[in-house]
This record gives sequence, structure tokens and C-alpha cells, in this order.
Amino acid sequence: YAVVGSARGDVAVCDISKSAALAISPAAHRRDWSEVESRPLGERVLLGQYDGGAVTAVGITLVQNGSKFDFARVASGGRDGVVHLYKAATNSAALVEQGQAQHAGVVTGITFTRGSLWSTALDGRLCRWSLIPPPVAVASTEHERWKTEDASAYAKVPPPMLAKQGEWSTGQPSLSLSSCDKSGIIAVGNADGTAAILSAEASSFDSSRVSNMLTWKAHEGSTVRSIAQCPGNGIVTGGGDGIIRVWRLSSKPSSPAFDAHAGTKFFITDESTKPELVAELRGHTGAVVSLSCGCDGRLVSGAHDGTIRVWDLDLTKNKPGEKIKTIRRDARYAVLGHTVWLGSTYADAERIICDGANNVLLEYDFTAQADDTDM
Repeated sequence: YAVVGSARGDVAVCDISKSAALAISPAAHRRDWSEVESRPLGERVLLGQYDGGAVTAVGITLVQNGSKFDFARVASGGRDGVVHLYKAATNSAALVEQGQAQHAGVVTGITFTRGSLWSTALDGRLCRWSLIPPPVAVASTEHERWKTEDASAYAKVPPPMLAKQGEWSTGQPSLSLSSCDKSGIIAVGNADGTAAILSAEASSFDSSRVSNMLTWKAHEGSTVRSIAQCPGNGIVTGGGDGIIRVWRLSSKPSSPAFDAHAGTKFFITDESTKPELVAELRGHTGAVVSLSCGCDGRLVSGAHDGTIRVWDLDLTKNKPGEKIKTIRRDARYAVLGHTVWLGSTYADAERIICDGANNVLLEYDFTAQADDTDM
């Protein structure tokens, strides 16, 4: 399953294997078309000339019941600064909104990890939200009024606000966000070229779980437009200048920083975890707006030059301190023909899914043997 957002504000859950939409929330986010020159500076840094859509970030996580997936939680963020949390069930064609939150700027990142929803925005805030919406108290007079009104009027009752579990300031407009359940790391890319990491167990409100963000300069003179995590304690950053950098996070031997079972005691509180630049990948001529490490030993990148590139990247085969070929221009594949509106990519061992093709999603299948009819 995949969740997609449209330029006009729709949010939909799709079954990629069947090329079908399963559930939709129409006009979830407001359209706000502005000329590039009239947008605020931070928004121009993020969007440039090639993005004017209402939905700017989406996320999905499947909820498992035994051996089956019971339902999915879906979240979306928009140019209006609103974050929506939905429930998608297999027996319903509608996304049921469970709650919402508000940022003071365009939402730039959405992710689910460690039982919470996380979001970033151009307001420079990283926020952690509870997935359990607070109960809505309804006065008896309101209940009686709803009983006499039609269903459409009842449906317009606004959803509850999500409970905030933590908030951190990045000091700059945040442009990208990623998470990893196994490592328990939240990674953020910022407009000043810095990247930051934080423990996914952290809360800025609970003194027993306070954690600081560790920040470093990832791209001098540019922005961090995309960020991802890869096996081998790796962080990959995509720059507004088209350069991709690969970082390894090293920790003290006694640190549980990358123990998947470290639980609530896993925090990044100092510079015991330091990023080390191990590789630089060159080839894109536009801002790198999407990174995916879903296929072992591979990195897939998408950029505003309209290309997708597939790189060999496996940090698990290299020892800490050992350099991979530092500056590389040797992408295994370059998939051309997309528009400059390309905004997201997904990759696993069998396929690549991307947008940037004039209102359709593209799936590249690598499981079948190619023949002359495929050319």
C-alpha cells in the first residue's frame, strides 16, 4: 500500500499491485497558489519553481493484528500548515480523520515511529504527536441538536487536536524528515545545510526522557532537501545543489545507540555519536528531493533534474573509519524522462515507485527478465 497527496489537496491510499485507489480524503488541504516571487523566502528555498501543491508530506504505517494487517494509520501535511491523522480500513472507501495538529509554516516531513507521529515544517519545529486522539466532550444540548440534523452536518464537526508529546526547535526552517524503527533515530534536514538527529524515545515534556538534538553541517552553502537512513548506521543527505552525501554515525562501544532493543534508555545526549563523511555521490544537476534505502545495498535518489538514479551503497561491508570511494559519479542506473516536478521515490528489492510523470505514479518492476519487447 502507498499513500499519495495531490496538488489540489486530495489524500489517497492506493494498492500499488492493483493500480487502484482504496480510500480517499478529498480536498484535505487547501490550495494556495502563489507566484514564486511572492512566496516567503523559506518557502522559496523549499519549493523553488517546481512545486506548488497543496499536499507537501505524507506517511503511512500498517497496524498488524496477528498475521494480518487490520488497518493503516495515514498522515498528511500541507501548505496550510495542518497535519491530519486518518484511519484507513479495508472495508471503507473513506479515510476517517482521527485528529489534526497545526504548524506555523508549510509542513515538510511526516513519519511514524516508536508509536508516535512526527512532523517538521518551515516554522523550524520538530514535533512528536500522540496517535491516540483525546476524547471529545459533547454537551447534551449539542447531542440533541445533532440528532435532528442530517448526516452531512454531523460530519462537519472538526476533529480533536492531537496531543503533543514533544517539541524541538531546529533554529532553521526544516526541509526533510526521516525515521528508523530499528535504530530509534529521527533525522532532520534544514535550510541552512545542517542535519540533526534525535532519539525517537525522547520527550521534551518529560524530564526523565529529555534528549538533545545532535546537529552538524552536512552541505556547505546549500540546503538539505532530503534525508534518509541506511543499514550500517548511515545517514544520507540530499542537497539543494544536487550532491548526495553519506554519513556514518559512530558511537562509543558502551553506547546502546544502535541497539534495536535499547528501549526508553536510548538517548542521544552528547557528541558520543558523531557523523563521519564516508562518501559523496555526484550526478544530479537539480535539487535532490527524495532518497530511498529500501533495497539492501542500493540507494535510490530522485531530483528536480527529472532523473532517478540507483547507486551501489552498502555501509555494512565497511568498518568504521574505512572510506568508501569518497567522490563517486558511478550510478548503476539513471532513469530519465520524468518532469522537474518529481518529488518522491520509494524502492525495495523488486521495484521503484515514483511520481513526476504528469499526474500518474510510475512503477519500475525489476523482477521480470527484460526482452526485446520491453525496449
